[in-house]
Amino acid sequence: MSKKITSVALVGLMLSACASYRPILDENKKYSKVGESQAERDIDECMNRADSYLTKHKSDKMKKQMGRQAVQGAALGGLVGAVSGNGLQGVAGGAAIGAGVGAAGAYIDEKTKDNLKPDQLKQRYVNNCLHRKDYQVIGWK
Repeated sequence: MSKKITSVALVGLMLSACASYRPILDENKKYSKVGESQAERDIDECMNRADSYLTKHKSDKMKKQMGRQAVQGAALGGLVGAVSGNGLQGVAGGAAIGAGVGAAGAYIDEKTKDNLKPDQLKQRYVNNCLHRKDYQVIGWK
């Protein structure tokens, strides 16, 4: 039982570490003028904007990928249905099953990749957002 609790705690710690991944700002004129608390609010704003922006684009990408893999699955399923000798019903049934499997595979693939490492696109978006606000990002922690 204690191994299970330790594993759960370790996974939680890893996820919280990813959630707190934030830019480090140089203490330039802008930072000195607005202070640490305003700079932190600006970081939060840029990170929230990045999440919203990238979620939209990730959703669009996933829809395209699911559609593409559904068509590929339908074609393969139809071919298998035709070879099975069940006539038109075999082709249609195979195509339907293949489309479902292809779309499901694309969904699972998109949802399971890169879950535990920081997203480089998000970093770039946040860096650009902060740069437009006259901050200088010197790294991420």
